[in-house]
Amino acid sequence: MKNIQLIAAAAILLCSCSATKTIGPVADLNGEWDIVKVDGKAIDTTKTEFRPTLGFETAKNNVFGCAGCNSIMGTARVNKDKQTIDFSEIGSTLMLCANMEYEQQILDALRKVKAYKDGGEGLVDLTNGRGKTVLTLKKQ
Repeated sequence: MKNIQLIAAAAILLCSCSATKTIGPVADLNGEWDIVKVDGKAIDTTKTEFRPTLGFETAKNNVFGCAGCNSIMGTARVNKDKQTIDFSEIGSTLMLCANMEYEQQILDALRKVKAYKDGGEGLVDLTNGRGKTVLTLKKQ
């Protein structure tokens, strides 16, 4: 009887361990993220006025952040099941800063975003319609 109980316990333990290794959808996008790469190149924050960020309130379809100088705001419709994003009606303020090296690159990349995927090591990749990563985010 003890052997059957041990075998049953071992089977339950093995099943529960394998279930935690199943890779599902990317973590919830809600909250604030640092933009750490644009078009595969690391962002040097010494060349930005402010840290480039994106924030999501998916229940309200809101996106907000900073492109390095100007504030970003608009609508982001996130489909968690399909891991898609529709940035409709997105815009930014129009300030001029001393250093705007990444500003236009980030705004151009945002216009291309169609989906998102796990970037590994706590990162999320925002991808274009062909699946190419255009922005990489790291949770704050």
